[in-house]
Order: sequence, then C-alpha cells, then structure tokens
Amino acid sequence: MSKSSKRYLNIFRMAFFREKYRFDQGNAFLVFFNFSLLVISVVKQYGGSQSSIPIYVTAGLLGTWFLGYVLDRFIKVQDAQERVALKRSPIWKENFDRQDEHNKTLREAIQRLEDLEALIRGEITDDESTFSVVGRKQV
Repeated sequence: MSKSSKRYLNIFRMAFFREKYRFDQGNAFLVFFNFSLLVISVVKQYGGSQSSIPIYVTAGLLGTWFLGYVLDRFIKVQDAQERVALKRSPIWKENFDRQDEHNKTLREAIQRLEDLEALIRGEITDDESTFSVVGRKQV
C-alpha cells in the first residue's frame, strides 16, 4: 500500500471515529430523552396526574446520575475501560515499549554520571566504575 493511500485511509479512519464519537454523545442524550418520554407515557397510561411527571423524570435522572457516580467512584469503570483499551491497542504497546527503552537509557546514563562523580571523589576505583572513557574502557 502506498504512502498516499495510507494517509487517506488514516484521514478517513480519524474522520469516521470523530463522527462516531459525536454520534455516541448524541445517543447518550437521546437515552435521557427517551426515558423522559417513557415516564410521561407510563404516567398518562396508568392515570397519574400531569403534575407528577416532573417528579418522576427528575427522580429517574437523579437515579441515573447516582448509578453513574457509583460506577465512577467505587467500581472505577472508566479505569477498567481504559485498561482494556490499552491492552488491545498495538500503538500504545509500541509507545510503552519505546518509553521503557528510553527509561533504561536514562537509568544507565544516571548510573554512569553517579559513577563518574564517585570516581572523581575517589570513592570507587576505575575498575568498579561503569563510566567509560574513550580509549580506556568499553561498556
């Protein structure tokens, strides 16, 4: 596949998922709207008064909010979803592998600098050091 084809495919994919996100947001709103209509129809069907509709709708919205609060605060649904998404994403796996490599390089550089500092102070000998000087010691 050519670079331009991959680029257009990537543009299409990002546009598709951007629109899917917008659709999901609208769908989440429609759930509450449909719930409100359901409450209105149930109240009318069973002979409830029109004045009780706002109370039922408010109670339903508060109940939904409370369920979301419990899922967020105690069950940590968002964390679980993120962990699953990270496990399934090859891009994130590559990023974490790259980060691990950078961390290893940084740890080695810090160790060399600490050894150089100890070598300068005379706390360790040349043979104990991981610090390499060109032409003297290979690491």
